[in-house]
This record gives sequence, C-alpha cells and structure tokens, in this order.
Amino acid sequence: MNLHGAVVIDGGQTPVMGDSDRDAARELSLRGVTPPVKVPGYEQEQFLGHGAYGEVWTAVNRNSGRRVAIKYFTRRGGLDWSALAREVEKLRYLFSDRYVVQLFEVGWESDPPYYVMEFMENGSLEDLLQTHRISVHEAVNLFREIAVALVHAHDKGILHCDLKPANVLLDHDRKPRLADFGQSRLTNEMSPALGTLFYMAPEQADLSATPDARWDVYALGAVMYRMLVGEPPHRSDIGAATITSGTLDEQLTAYRKLIVSASTPKAHRKVPGVDSGLTSIIDKCLEPSPAKRFPNPQAVLTALDAWSLRRTRCPILWLTGLIFALLFFVMAAIGAYVFWTSVNTAEREVIDRTLEANSFAARAEAQQMALETEHRWRVLEFEAADPRLRDWLAAGPALENQPDAVRALDAWLAERREKYNHDFRKGAQASLWLAVDRGGFNRGMAPPFPRFRHKYFGFRDYFTGLGRNEDESVQPPPAIISGPHRSIVYRRKSTRTWATTFSVPVSSPDTGKPVGVLAMSVDLDQVEQGEGSKRFSVLVDTRPDGNGKRGLIVRHPYMSKLTDDTDDEDLPLYYADELVKLADTRPENWQRLEDYRDPVAREPFSQHAWLAFAEPVVVRAGRERPVDTGFVIVVQEQRDEVLHPVNELEWRLSYGAMIAAGFLVVLIALMWAGVVLVMDTSARSPVTRLLRRWAGLPTSTTGTVGTIAASSSFPSSVTAIGGGTPTPRGKSEGRGQRGNQ
Repeated sequence: MNLHGAVVIDGGQTPVMGDSDRDAARELSLRGVTPPVKVPGYEQEQFLGHGAYGEVWTAVNRNSGRRVAIKYFTRRGGLDWSALAREVEKLRYLFSDRYVVQLFEVGWESDPPYYVMEFMENGSLEDLLQTHRISVHEAVNLFREIAVALVHAHDKGILHCDLKPANVLLDHDRKPRLADFGQSRLTNEMSPALGTLFYMAPEQADLSATPDARWDVYALGAVMYRMLVGEPPHRSDIGAATITSGTLDEQLTAYRKLIVSASTPKAHRKVPGVDSGLTSIIDKCLEPSPAKRFPNPQAVLTALDAWSLRRTRCPILWLTGLIFALLFFVMAAIGAYVFWTSVNTAEREVIDRTLEANSFAARAEAQQMALETEHRWRVLEFEAADPRLRDWLAAGPALENQPDAVRALDAWLAERREKYNHDFRKGAQASLWLAVDRGGFNRGMAPPFPRFRHKYFGFRDYFTGLGRNEDESVQPPPAIISGPHRSIVYRRKSTRTWATTFSVPVSSPDTGKPVGVLAMSVDLDQVEQGEGSKRFSVLVDTRPDGNGKRGLIVRHPYMSKLTDDTDDEDLPLYYADELVKLADTRPENWQRLEDYRDPVAREPFSQHAWLAFAEPVVVRAGRERPVDTGFVIVVQEQRDEVLHPVNELEWRLSYGAMIAAGFLVVLIALMWAGVVLVMDTSARSPVTRLLRRWAGLPTSTTGTVGTIAASSSFPSSVTAIGGGTPTPRGKSEGRGQRGNQ
C-alpha cells in the first residue's frame, strides 16, 4: 500500500477506499452481526432489518424468557429524537391496550437510544399482503379489528395519522396491532402530520392542516382497499407517478389534486364476495371531501357491524320469511282443503238428494205411464174378443155396402172410447178409436171422420208393427201385428202435438188368424209446468222415428211455446242425442245425468247444465217378460238453481276465508316485522327498543366496543396546546417488525 491509496498487484494498481468509505463499509459489514448496543437484561438474537431511523433486533428477556423487539435509533438527530419521544409518549398512553404493540422500556440515555416492545412473530400486514391474497372474509375481519384498534386509540385521545399495512403488525393469532406512532397526534394538537402517499387523506397532505379523526378513516379505507385489490387506491391512476417529483409542497399539492380530481376507485367492486353494502362503506371512507366521510372510526365500525348484521341477518330473515310463508301456505292449504271438502261434500249431498228425488219422480211417472200402457193393451185385447167386432172386420169390403153395420161399428167404438177414457187422467185419454180389417182398410172410427172411412191404412206402423210407415201404394199390407203394439210417434196437425197409437190384433176364434186390428190413438200432451218450475219431466222416444233417428223429444214444457210461435212447415224436431249415446255406451249407469244439456232449453238456459234422471217405461205387470215401450221419462232440474244454496254457502265461506287469509297475512307480517325489529340493533325507534327489551336483548345504540363511542365526539380541529414539526413520509413501506422503525 502506498501513500496515495493504491496497491500494486501483479504489475497493476488497485484503488483503495478512503476514510469515509471505510467507515461506511465497516458499518455495513457489522450490520446484522452485532447490535448497536447491549441492552441490560436481554439477550439479543437476530437482526430483523433497518429503516429510516435505525434498525430492529429480536431479543429474549433473561428473567422471563419473553421474546421482544428492540428498536435502535442509530441515526440520531433532532428529528429522530422528537419522533422517538412522540412515539414513546403515545405508547405510554396506550399501555396494556391489546390492539397496540406494547412498550416495555425505553433507553433514553443509551447511545443510540432504543425502546423495547412486543415481538410480533407474524410480521406486518404488508408482509402478509405481499405473499398472500387474502379472502374477503379475512379482509373484513382485519378491517374490523383495525377499526376497533383505532377506536381504542381515539378513545384515549390519540390520532395515528400514518395508518398503512406496514404499520399494522400481526400477533401469534394473526390479530392486528397498531404500531409506529411516530406521526401520531393528540386530539388537542394543532401541528400537522404527514402520512404515507396513497394512504393519507387529501386534506392531510398540507403542512398547515390540523389533525382530524377523519384522516385515520381515510387511511382505514385505503388499507381495506389494498387488502381487497392488492394496491392502495389511486396508485395506478394517471399522474400518480409524478407526485414524487419536486419539492415537498409541490408533491403534497399534486397529491391533493390527484385524489380530489380522480374518479371514485372501482376495482374493489369487481372482487367476488364484495357486495354493495361493503362497497358503500369503503367508498364513504375514501371520500375526498371530509364532510362526506365517516366522522370517526367508531362510525365506520358501527356501519361495518350493521352491514355484518344485515349479512348475518339476511339468511335468517329469508329463512324466517320462508318459514312464515310456508306456515301461511300450509295453513292456506289446510283451509283450502277443508273449504273445498266442505263445499264439495255439501254440493255432492245436494246433487245426490236432487238426483234421488228426480229418480223417484221419474220412476213414479214411468210406472204410471207403464200402467196406463198396460191398461190400454188390456182394454183393447178385452174388446177385441167381442164377436160383433170380429164379424164386422171379417166382413171386409162387404161392409162398405152395409151402412147400418158401419154405423153400429162407429157407435160401438164411440161407446168404448167414452167408457174407457174415464180410466185415464186428463191428457192421457184416447183421442181416437179405430178398427181396421185384415186388408188394411179403415172400417170404423170414433169420433167418425167420413173422409177416412174405408180408406187404406194398412201401410201404417200400428197395423204392420214394422216400426215404420210404409208407402201408401203398397197393397196388400206387408204384415199384420200378432200382439199388443205401440206405433211410432207422429205429429197431429190439428193439435200440433205428438201422438202414438196402441193396437192389438182381432183374431178369429175358429182359425186363430187375425181378421183385423183394434187401435186407440193417444195425444202426448205437454205437461204445463212453465219455465219457472224447478223440476219437470220430459218424454223421449228412443225408438227410431219416421226419419229413422232415435231420441225424439215428444213432450217438453218448453215445446208448447215453441210450437205456438212457429209455422207448421217450420216446426222443429228435438232429439236427446246425449241420452241415446249414454244408453248405448254406458248401459250400466246411463240414467244418472249430472251434467245434462237440454236440447229444447232456450236462452238464458241453453248453456245451463241440468241434473236429470232418466227412467225407461217398461210394462211388466201380467207379462211373461217385460215389454220396453221405447219411451223414457226424464225428470230434470236446473243445476244452478239446485246448487244455489251451496253457491251461497261457498261465497260466504270464500268471503270469510279471504278475511281469515288477510288476517293471517297481517299477523304473519307483524310477526316477521317483529323478528326484524328485534334483530335491529340500532334501536332507533321506541317500538324497536320496546320489542328488544321484551325479547331480553340490549337496546344500547353503542357498538360492540362499549363506551368507545365517545370518540365520535372528537372535533375535527381543537385549540392547540403544543406544537411539532411534521415529518414527511415517502412511498416506501417497511416489512415485518421494521414497520416500527
């Protein structure tokens, strides 16, 4: 080595360091190897790092074995000393607060000065965020814990003024602890304090600003934003890079303009799991205007607790509402079942009783008509055995030349007509008696009709028994009846009503062969019951009529008006097609008609359904086997009129059910509203407080921190008692326990 500071090696020169360079190199080589000074009672273990004020070491207390962190102020100066004094002062205020890193002792007289504090083995929140992407749930828990820590600090009159992830340390349970109170201020201090860019409020970036609790609110929102997004708000905005250039005043002015003019940060809105409630809390924390921001951390905590309660309460309320709705629907279903069962039972009872009454009336009328038919045939058979009638009919064409015999035959028929009509009710009496010889010619009538005397009637159904009328030109007759017969129905022009003819053969006692036919014609008069009658009977002929169609309605109370109002050429024909179809397709139960459509019914009854019962007219008495006359008695009653009492009952029950349902809805709504009010911790209204008191729940409007709500009364500016010099902070953020440097 020569005097000029150069060493010759292998023919060349290597430059050597000067005195200042050697001192710096010696400091760097010793850093991390030996602590600046031995602290009595502690065994230094490990170098953690260094910062703007000095370095941090871990140590173990020789007596208790507690691991601590020792912060050395190796770069001691006036500014550093005041920061140390300020931090120590604030930590003394916060002694034993579990939300703040605890201070154990201070080496004021040491060179360099130091203080001993708790060791946080999990490092800082900044360390965690740089290595892990935490979930929204974890971020919210940390957000709340940090807010509680700030409330504790504010409750003791201390504003942190430099909140950021590097100044939040995590204990062994990863619970946050506030650290680095070097920029903190008492609530009555007037001296400004500068925080860290993109974490401090815009109004804080002013060397003449007065400390305000809302500074910590903004920083709290920025820390939450960082936990969700990965970087603080506005750091990536256009113009953010230019903030660090220029003088301190220029940097602060540029920062204020950037925050105030920038649009509201929105990256946190896109994070899955962040809902509108949490977004609004963060947005209100990051409001550029202090007046729009939460007034203090307690307000943030209250809003966060309310949001958390809403999130917790929402599923409960939905579940409660679902249970109430299910309860309502179950009760409504039970009520509806009971209601419809009652109505249907009543309706069924009324229908069954009505059909039973109709069946009784139909059977009674059918039996009456069957007895009348049987009686007619017996009368005709009895009179057909009269020898005189046989002789008259056996004479055949010769009778045309025997006027006395013809008059005698007419008188005989008139006498029988008059005699036997007394046996039948009015409307069922014979309108005509007639005798026809074997050749099919009419030989006598009562009452007499000269124009029909000796006229050929052998083509008619009552003579042939073929079930149809043959052509008049067919002579001799194709057949002659061999026993009692009822002819097809036909309409009489004189009365415009339907009629039928009952006939029996007149047989020779010698040969047993018929010599003619004795018959009586009966009008099927309408039964005057009127449209206002609830129950009436209808007569239907199920045999094929002259057109070959079955189900002709020959007697119906409505048809009397129809025939009176219509010309002869336009008289309508009505067929009970539904009845015939049911008789063919459902022979086991075709008589019971619960939804019968009446073909004759006019407006307003044409679309109405009827309760009807059909009973065939069958002659049984005195016969080897029953004889079906083809007639069917239908007794019907309008369904709406029958069910009118049931409909009235249904309407009244429906009205009562609606009132009950409305009452039930109101009751369930009140119960649900009571649940909502009971779960409302704000207790803003007397009703809420009363319900919560009745439920045995607290009614205090304070948060979960207790009396810390008093911090909400901190003024944004107070009269200064002391002063201080602001310490500017750059963008750099320490890691781990170095955040206390």
